[in-house]
Amino acid sequence: MGVEGKIFVQFIINNDGTISDVIAINELGSGVEQEAIRIVANSPACNQGRQRGKPVKQRMVIPIFFKLAP
Repeated sequence: MGVEGKIFVQFIINNDGTISDVIAINELGSGVEQEAIRIVANSPACNQGRQRGKPVKQRMVIPIFFKLAP
C-alpha cells in the first residue's frame, strides 16, 4: 500500500512500570496506528518515573517510524 511515515504514540508508565492508556496521536491510515499501539502495549515493563525518590506515573510520547524496505 506504500504507507510510510512517523506515528506519535502516547502512553502512561504506571508506578509499577506497566504501560497503560496507549493512543496514537496522528494517523497515516491502512492500520498503521493499530500496529504502533499493539507494539507499545505489548512491550515489557519499563523503569517507572521517580520524583523525590518515590515512583510516580509518567506520560510519554514516542515517535515510531514506518518505512518500506527498498
